[in-house]
Amino acid sequence: MYTDYPVSKILRQLDRDNLLPAIIFRSARKQCDQDLTQLTKKSYLQIKPEHQRDIENRIEELVVKYSWDFEILKNHDQYKTLIHFAAGAHHAGQLLTWRLLLEELMTSGLLRMLIATGTVAAGVDFPARTVVVTAHSKRGHLGFNTLASSEFQQMSGRAGRRGKDAVGFCLVAPNPYADARVISEVDKSPPEPLRSAYFASPSSILNLLKYRSIEDLKFIVKNSLGGFVDQTEAKKIIEEADKEELKLVGLPENDANHKRIVKKVRRLKRNAEELINKQMTELEITLLALKNLGHLDQNGSLTEKGTWTAELCTSIVLELAEFTEDFLLSDCSTLELVGIIASIAGDAHRSYLRIKNTVVKKEKLEALAKRVQLVKDLYQVKNFEREIEVLPDAASTVETWVQASSWAEFSSLLKLSGVTEGDAARLITQTADHLQQLSRLGATHYELAQQAKEARDLLLRPPLSEVIL
Repeated sequence: MYTDYPVSKILRQLDRDNLLPAIIFRSARKQCDQDLTQLTKKSYLQIKPEHQRDIENRIEELVVKYSWDFEILKNHDQYKTLIHFAAGAHHAGQLLTWRLLLEELMTSGLLRMLIATGTVAAGVDFPARTVVVTAHSKRGHLGFNTLASSEFQQMSGRAGRRGKDAVGFCLVAPNPYADARVISEVDKSPPEPLRSAYFASPSSILNLLKYRSIEDLKFIVKNSLGGFVDQTEAKKIIEEADKEELKLVGLPENDANHKRIVKKVRRLKRNAEELINKQMTELEITLLALKNLGHLDQNGSLTEKGTWTAELCTSIVLELAEFTEDFLLSDCSTLELVGIIASIAGDAHRSYLRIKNTVVKKEKLEALAKRVQLVKDLYQVKNFEREIEVLPDAASTVETWVQASSWAEFSSLLKLSGVTEGDAARLITQTADHLQQLSRLGATHYELAQQAKEARDLLLRPPLSEVIL
């Protein structure tokens, strides 16, 4: 049985065979960071001083070009490794500015190796001479799943630089989780069929009802890509049911096989019917929830509440509307408003700061949780964007950023608590996005809209305000 192939050995062999620069794909953020730590122990793999100066000079150019805060980059844990080994770790746990820096250096041909999670394959467009795949599966919500053919194509497609390489190389590093036989089968597999990602979310339905009727919505849903795919799948199931029914010819009703086939046919037809009605059923569930929450009248027209809620184009539109209607966002400080929105902007499976309590009082957190539960009770859709919970640690994290004097100070607190910069930055920007939506309510909730705008401005300061133009 192979053990894990060390990154130092991969780098050394690729350098020997003139196969650099390379992208190594790992299945977890932690592995990317561990690889860099391992490199620092191999002094013989350091690059020459002139190459180091080239990287430093390019970084200085990029800092000026994009108005980045150089101190934030310089204080990054992996900055010295980047300079001395021309290698970097690229994953969602990193600050966006750091990821952009690595992408620029890779595109400039100054990095020898980029160690990344598979998501980088679909999210950016910088190729390398060689791609190294280190796992044939990736972690999902229900455990590890074998790579889809499209995922592998995205990874292998990074191999080969236009105008520089006549051919690109995709290698598999042998280990217990990278079976070349499995990857070969994945490579030969046809691409996955196109699927519709649309579903009748409250935000989209409310916005459509500003200009359309219920009948218009039903027509749109019936003729959507999702509806077409469901109808096509349903036809296949019905054909299978018809074939099974043919087997009943000549079989007596008391025969065991007769009963088994009848049950199977019933199940197939039931599944087909559910598929045929799936899109319309989800629309009806959303419409019913909107009526029960007071956004629609009995005729399906927007109520006063529904009209202003339709201005909130966000995944937590129902929760924000309930908080606003119940005055849970009124008579609170700007910092408390930040904490309230952050508490439902986070993801329950991520770690956030626990060094102090949120400024949002316990009684209000309980009131928020009750409104969140009310929405869950009235709107139950399996493919909803994410599970929404009230997370005090998320609130505390964003409040701490508001009160911090700089990202360096905030980052040091994150490190003490084991929170990645990328997760914290994502939470802060999500909170800012939701506050931006609240600021659209100036016509009906002027004071709240102004306070939301003020709160958003407090969050979006360097490095989170830096935008690549």
